[in-house]
Amino acid sequence: MALSSSRPYLIRALYDWIVDGGEDPYVVVDCFYPGVEVPESHIKDGQIVLNLAPQALNAWEMSDFGLMFETRFGGIPTALVLPYGAITAIYGKESGLGMAFGQEPGGIPELPSVDALTPTFEPVKEEDADAPALPKRERPVLRIVKPDD
Repeated sequence: MALSSSRPYLIRALYDWIVDGGEDPYVVVDCFYPGVEVPESHIKDGQIVLNLAPQALNAWEMSDFGLMFETRFGGIPTALVLPYGAITAIYGKESGLGMAFGQEPGGIPELPSVDALTPTFEPVKEEDADAPALPKRERPVLRIVKPDD
C-alpha cells in the first residue's frame, strides 16, 4: 500500500502551530490547480495569498480534499475552495515562519466528483451577516455583607 500525500497533514499541523503561536496564518494558492475556487479579480500571476486567521473566516472546514470556508472580499461574502494540492505555502504573517511545498509526486490528480467539491455550508445572507444579538441580562444585585463583631 502506497502512502498518501503528506501535504494535508503538514498543512493542518502548521495551521494549528501558527494559530497557537498567536500569528495569522497565510497561504499561497496556485489558482490553476483543478478545483480551486477563489475570486478571479484578486488573482495575481496565477496565485492568490489568503489570510486564514480564524476571525476572518466563516464555515471553516478542513476536509480530506482541502480547505473550504467563507470570507469577505470588499465586504461581499465569498465561498472559497482550496484543494490541498493547490496550497504552495503556509506561513505566519508576523514571523514569516512556515513551509513551502513543491510539486506532488505523480503530478496533478484527477478531480473528484462534483459532489465531493460542493461545500457543505450555506452562504451567509446579508441580513444574517451582522453580529448576533446578545441575550438580555438581568440587572446585577449587590448586597452589603457585614462581618460579625
